[in-house]
Amino acid sequence: MALFFRITNNRLTPAGDTPRLGFNKTHPSYIPDDYLKQQEFVVMRTCHGIGDWCIMSAMPRLLKEKYPNCKVYVPSSTMLKNLFGNMLNNWGYGTFDCSQMPHHIFDNNPYVDKFIDDYYGEVFHDHYKIYNEDIDKIPLVEQMLNFWQFKEKEHSDSAPEIYFSKEEEQFGDKLIKQNFGSKTFGYIGASSTYGTSGDTTLIIEKIKEHPNICWFYYGEQPIEETDLNFLKNTISVKKMNLTIRQQMYLKCKSKVNIGNETGMALWASRYSPSYVLGHKFYVKVHGPEAEGKPRKRPFQQGNYVKTAHYL
Repeated sequence: MALFFRITNNRLTPAGDTPRLGFNKTHPSYIPDDYLKQQEFVVMRTCHGIGDWCIMSAMPRLLKEKYPNCKVYVPSSTMLKNLFGNMLNNWGYGTFDCSQMPHHIFDNNPYVDKFIDDYYGEVFHDHYKIYNEDIDKIPLVEQMLNFWQFKEKEHSDSAPEIYFSKEEEQFGDKLIKQNFGSKTFGYIGASSTYGTSGDTTLIIEKIKEHPNICWFYYGEQPIEETDLNFLKNTISVKKMNLTIRQQMYLKCKSKVNIGNETGMALWASRYSPSYVLGHKFYVKVHGPEAEGKPRKRPFQQGNYVKTAHYL
């Protein structure tokens, strides 16, 4: 069961439990025409990891393409803290402040008019989506925009996206040059859930397809203490103390991204081939028969990204 929220006039109101958020295509509830006519949209999530937010990152552009004169807003850190308070801690993400996620995702986005501290009226967020039996293959942003009266061709380019400032690009290019010069490099992501699926051989096999490149490596453990210790030309990203966006620049510039499924890996998949392996939650979603088998699908149904390659 999932808790159904409504966000209206800067207040979060629990609306009871539901087997799953969203509506069937035959459900009579739709985004009110009056809301669409006012041409003001707030891109909102009620969960706050990098993956939860990054999969929505194309929405401002898609809204502007359909409604060129509309205003697109994103909640500020202040708004999320006011709405969710200590609930943000339930989505703990290491040392990252979950209230900052919209800023990590949407900073420098030319399609976002501004970050807002409050909003009067109802905010239509991630429960406003159309459920389909084949949900694994329908990205959340497309489900929501279907509900918002978009046609398929109007939201087909829904892969996550990021917009870097010139300063971010200059910093990232300098970092790449300092570490690898002009050599080809990839990015390996082995987050805290790496190895929990017990099937990292799929990751290793994919890495070995690229024997002659250098690697940026992000992992909770030193690479020497993992089953990736056969790699030589690696640089530890964790030791650099980079911001999320600085790490993302490296991932987007990499020849290939390989690792367990994380929000950042999905986010980079528009710009660099990203091969991801689901972790232990995959089994919870898809049943015990999925244990030990090639994943091929995202570990969370709502986080499917068309440009990612699922191992």
